[in-house]
Amino acid sequence: MQHIRDIETDQSKRDARWNAARTLADCDAYQAIEAQRMGALGFEKMYQPHNTIKGPVFMRGYRSFVEGHYRYAREIMGISDNDQMFT
Repeated sequence: MQHIRDIETDQSKRDARWNAARTLADCDAYQAIEAQRMGALGFEKMYQPHNTIKGPVFMRGYRSFVEGHYRYAREIMGISDNDQMFT
């Protein structure tokens, strides 16, 4: 019914990108976008009040989780740490 009312949700946009993938390069681009999106969401939620009171061990683990998403996205796109620093 979404197509009748022209409603696009985040999930439907992701589904459309995934369904449009035809080659492995398209799949890599999709995975990189999703990894960056998850990293951005995690970074946004990292400093919410209910997470900051959980202590340094939790924050270290959460920061590692967010960095892992960005690292995975850079790996897929073939960007090294040196390239990242100069851009």
